[in-house]
Amino acid sequence: MTDIIIKSKIRDYRVKFVDNFKFLEELAGINNHILMVDKNVYNLYSDMINKSFRKDNILVIEAIENNKTTDKVIEIYRYLINKSAKRNTTIISLGGGIIQDITGFIASTLYRGVNWVFIPTTLLSQADSCIGSKTSLNFESYKNLIGTFYPPAEIYINVGFLRTLTKLDFYSGVGEIIKLQLMKEQYPKDFEEIVKIVNKAKKDQLYLPNLIKHCLEIKQAYFKNDEFDLGRRNLLNYGHSLGHALENSSNYYIPHGVAVIIGMIFANIISLKRGGINRNLFNYLNDDLLIPNIPIKLKKEHFSYNILLNNMKTDKKRIGKELSLILPNSEFKMTKINDLSEIEFKKGLEFLIEILFGGCLKRTVSTKKGLVYQQMHSNSDALKRGNKFGIRSQVKRRDDL
Repeated sequence: MTDIIIKSKIRDYRVKFVDNFKFLEELAGINNHILMVDKNVYNLYSDMINKSFRKDNILVIEAIENNKTTDKVIEIYRYLINKSAKRNTTIISLGGGIIQDITGFIASTLYRGVNWVFIPTTLLSQADSCIGSKTSLNFESYKNLIGTFYPPAEIYINVGFLRTLTKLDFYSGVGEIIKLQLMKEQYPKDFEEIVKIVNKAKKDQLYLPNLIKHCLEIKQAYFKNDEFDLGRRNLLNYGHSLGHALENSSNYYIPHGVAVIIGMIFANIISLKRGGINRNLFNYLNDDLLIPNIPIKLKKEHFSYNILLNNMKTDKKRIGKELSLILPNSEFKMTKINDLSEIEFKKGLEFLIEILFGGCLKRTVSTKKGLVYQQMHSNSDALKRGNKFGIRSQVKRRDDL
């Protein structure tokens, strides 16, 4: 499989797709390297890791959100200084998104930047977070408040690591895959095909490399002209505003990708009530794509209005008095709103809670033929023929949610 070249104002970097682990021996040959590895990954692959890397060049880190802090970073700075790390040090990171955030931040700040190589080992980090240059730390109750833009020089993706993922970690990656597939800029969208893609990903590991590459290309298209997240790249936060709030309120019982799925349901609710997506599409996405990929038993106490509202108010994308949110319009193009009121948020949250806990989801989706029909006809044809998936021109403001 061909590499992906990512253009960056900081430095261009390369995503390499590999089908064996020989590259570890090559990386171990880099002078002045330190391998920083997720504790779980090290326990699973210790024989292979120790075969390639000297033990005194390995730092094992527990990959938990509570370690995405400046305190942990300072601890690792001390470790590196005690090892006489220099400006020509190469940090090699082996793990998922948390390891990426911690070690990427360190690589970007130690000596104002040292060489960095990243080997993502989770589906979420392979299909989404490994590109884009962001590193993030939490601060007190604020999610990803501190961070830098600093891409690794190289990224190595081997789907063999995914064989040892827990079910929950795998589904966390599925959540981001769903988001990116829904955000693919192809109109009208083939929602049935997206459902098939996601279902195939869960059953066929041989399908994953091509799907991961496709997801990365979708993401790259959103940030290639907005690397520093000042405009269009904001749209990649679809599902993330409420998702981050839920991660915090559940003390990370709800993992990131699953929280994003719930966040997408919420964003779709606001779109539905503002006259964006219609009810049949809303129900179809819930029934066939979003809710089936929530693999844990949700707890109602994690959906406290006051806690979630306070968390939403700390969203980095918020720029005004009201709340900010990314939601799809009638064509399922992403748009950012900055006028989500607390009343609208509360009513949307109540609707979300009923869907997730009250069984109120109405299965009124039209037939499969009806969905295909919507994909095959233009806006005007759909409206003339009375198609329930007819497209309107814009998302309208509604306060009667």
